[in-house]
Amino acid sequence: MRKKLTPLPKLIKKLDDVFQMCIRYRDNFTCITCGRKFPRGERKECHAGHFISRGVYATRWDEENVNCQCAACNLKQSLADVEIINRYARELELKYGKGTVDRLFEKKHQLFKLNRAFLEENIEFYTDALKKYEEN
Repeated sequence: MRKKLTPLPKLIKKLDDVFQMCIRYRDNFTCITCGRKFPRGERKECHAGHFISRGVYATRWDEENVNCQCAACNLKQSLADVEIINRYARELELKYGKGTVDRLFEKKHQLFKLNRAFLEENIEFYTDALKKYEEN
């Protein structure tokens, strides 16, 4: 009997969940735009904020594109608050180096073919990474 494959939308959700939690741990639950710090493990008020919208698969799971962000800053950014967007861009350049924002905008327009292998490999990678974060 053949094993039933997990539907792609479920794999996407699973990768989103584990990837975003890794981002929170990596950033020590601290908002990149305002510096607000949250308790370890916080999910409700501490988001994994995407600089380029998460609707763009080419950058959706790019670790430089996604950083810990408080709910307030993430909401303001999604409402196109220029001050928050500019602050996020400045912080990206400081954190990852000059040219990061340009690289992300270039990557946004690259062809990205989402497939099962990519999702499954990254779920495994970030699940292992999350276990290590949680142990420390």
